[in-house]
Amino acid sequence: MTAVSAAPIRVGPRRYVGPGQSIPALDGIRAIAVALVLADHGGVPGLSGGFLGVDVFFVLSGFLITSLLLDEIGRTGRIGLKGFWVRRARRLLPALVVMVLSVVALRELFSPESTATLREDAVATLFWMSNWVFVAQRTDYFSQGAPPSPLQHTWSLAVEEQYYVLWPLLIAGVIAALGAIAYRRGVTLSQRAVRTTVFVLATGGVVASAAATMALSSDATLNRVYFGTDTRVQALLVGAAAAALLVRDWRGLTAGLEMFRSRWARWVAWTLPVIGLVVLFLAARIATGSVEEFRSGLLIVVALAAILVIAPVALAQEGPVARLLSVGPLVGLGAISYGVYLWHWPIFLLLNGERTGTSGWQLFALRCAATVAVAAVSWWAIEQPIREWRPAFVPMLPLAGATAATAAVVAMTVLPVRVLPETPQPGPMIDNAALVAPEIPVEVTRAPKPLAPGDLRVAVFGDSIAWTMMRYLPDTPGLDFSDFTTIGCGIARGGPYEYVGQELPQKPECDEWPARWAQRIGYAKPDVVLLMVGRWEVVDRMNEGSWTHIGEPGYDAYLEGELNRALDILGSTGARLVVATEPYNRRAEKPDGSLYPEDQPKRVERWNTMVRNAVEKRPNATVLDLNKKLSPNGYYQTKVDGLRVRSDGVHPTPEAVEWLTPWLVEALKTK
Repeated sequence: MTAVSAAPIRVGPRRYVGPGQSIPALDGIRAIAVALVLADHGGVPGLSGGFLGVDVFFVLSGFLITSLLLDEIGRTGRIGLKGFWVRRARRLLPALVVMVLSVVALRELFSPESTATLREDAVATLFWMSNWVFVAQRTDYFSQGAPPSPLQHTWSLAVEEQYYVLWPLLIAGVIAALGAIAYRRGVTLSQRAVRTTVFVLATGGVVASAAATMALSSDATLNRVYFGTDTRVQALLVGAAAAALLVRDWRGLTAGLEMFRSRWARWVAWTLPVIGLVVLFLAARIATGSVEEFRSGLLIVVALAAILVIAPVALAQEGPVARLLSVGPLVGLGAISYGVYLWHWPIFLLLNGERTGTSGWQLFALRCAATVAVAAVSWWAIEQPIREWRPAFVPMLPLAGATAATAAVVAMTVLPVRVLPETPQPGPMIDNAALVAPEIPVEVTRAPKPLAPGDLRVAVFGDSIAWTMMRYLPDTPGLDFSDFTTIGCGIARGGPYEYVGQELPQKPECDEWPARWAQRIGYAKPDVVLLMVGRWEVVDRMNEGSWTHIGEPGYDAYLEGELNRALDILGSTGARLVVATEPYNRRAEKPDGSLYPEDQPKRVERWNTMVRNAVEKRPNATVLDLNKKLSPNGYYQTKVDGLRVRSDGVHPTPEAVEWLTPWLVEALKTK
C-alpha cells in the first residue's frame, strides 16, 4: 500500500504535473451537459429540465478535481494550494473577464430591465460571488417575465469556484491533522486512509446538502435553494465521493484499471452509464423546476444519475457508451464547453426574436451557431494561450487577483449606480399584491380644485399605462388632471389570468371598478374623461369556469358588454369621452423567441376594433389612437424617430410621455 507521509502532510507550493492524456468521453459528457443548458435557455420543446445540465457539470467537476487532488497527495504528500488555484484561475478567469467587460461595453444592446443591476452583477461575477448576490436580489430563476441579467448564468461558476477554494482547504486541513496524529503515534498514514477520509467527508456533505435542499424548498425559498452554494454543493460532492471511492491511480486511467478486467465488472461498467443516461434524459424531459421536485430530491437523483455515467466511462473507456461519447463532434463541443456556457446567455439575450425577426428552431440554430463561433474564438485566442503561458517571474496568483480587481473597477467606473425605475412593472417578477397603488378613498367633503377660466377638468381612468402617463405628465396649462388609475386593473373581471406564462390571481379591487368609477365620476364631474385600458383585456383569463381569451365569441360578447358599461358610467355626467386604443406590446419573449399570447398583435387589434365600434355609437366620444402613435409602422416599436418610447415593452418612458403630451392635450381640448 502506498504511504502518504510519515510526517504531517504539508500544504505548500508545488508545481502540478497533470495527466498525460485527456479522456475523450468526458468531453462528450461536457457536450451533453452544455447542450441541455442551451436547449433549456432556447426553449427547445420537450426539454424543460435542461437546466439540470448544470448539475452534470457540477458532478464532473467534483469527480475530476478530487481525483487530481488525491493524485497530488499520493505523489507529493501535500496539496499545493497556490498551484491549484493558479491553474483554476488560468482556466476560468481570462475568458470570464473578457465576457463580463464585453457585456458592460454592449450594455445598451440589452433590455434596460436586464441591466438594471449590471453594476452589482459584474463585480460579484468577477469575484465569484454572483450566486449569493442573486439570492440577495431575490432573483427568480424560473420566472418567465422580464429579461434577466445577462450575467445571471454566472451563478454556477460562482458555486464551482467557491468549491475550488473551500474543498482543497478542507481536504488539506483534515489530512494534515490525520497525518500529525499518525506521526505522533509512529504509524504511516496510508493512501487508503486518505481516500476513506475524503469519501466520508464528501458523503457527509452530500447528505447534509441534499437534506437542506429538501427541507428548505418552498415557494418563498425556491430560488435561494437553487442559487445557494450549500444546497447545490451536493452534486459536486457526489463526484468527489465517487473519485475517493473508485480512483486509485489517475495517471493510469487511460490504460484502464484492474477492477474492470473481469467480464462481470466490464458488464457493470458498460451498463451503469446506460441507466444514468436514461435517468438524465427522463429528468430533462419532465422536470420543470417546481418546489415539489426540489423537495422530492430531484437534484440528488440527477447527481447520482450523472455519476453513473461519468465514473464508468472515465474508468472503463472501451465501453459502448464511452465510445459513443468519444465521437468527434461531441469531443469538439466538450473541449470548448466552458466558452459555450460562458457566452451563450448574453448572446441568447442579444439575438432575440424582436431583433432577428425569427423564432423557434430557426432562432435557436442562429443563437447556437453564434455561441459556438464566439466560444471557439475564445478558446483559440484567450483560453489556450493563457493556459500555456509559463512566465518565469510573474507571480500568477496575485496577477489573477489584480486582473479581477481591475476589471471590477472598470465595471464600477463605467456603470452607474442603480436607480430603481419608478414605472410600475406588473407581471410575475413581482409579488402581485405589491403592484397595487394605494387606493385613497375620495374625500367627498373636500372642495374641487379651483380652475382658471376656460380650464378643463380631465378625469383619467385606466391601468398602469395610464398611471405612467399621469406620473410623468409635464405641466399642461388649461387642463386639470385627476388621476383615478389603478395599476394592474382593466375592466375585465374574474380570474385567475395568465401573464407571461404564469397564472396569477385577480386582485379584488379590479372587480370593483363599476362602483368605484361611478363614485369618482359623480364627485369629480369632469369635462373630459380619458380612458386607457386594454392590457388586461387581452390576457388569457378564467371566465365562467373555463380558460378563454379575446377573439372567442362568448368572451368577446362579455368584453363588449363591460366596455359599454364603462362608457355609460364615465359618460353619466355628460362629460366628453376620449378612449385610447391599446398599443402593441412586447413585455417579454418565450425562450424560443415567440410572443406570449397577450402580446400577439391580433389580440390587440381585436380589442381596438371593439373600442372603435363602441365609440362610434356615442356622439360625445372619440378615439385616441395611441397604438398608431407608438407603433407608426404597424408593429411594436421600442423607438420612434430615434426616441425610446417603451421602458419595458409595455409602459411609455418618461421621455415618451413628454413627447406624447402635446398630442394628448390637443386631443383632449378638441371638441
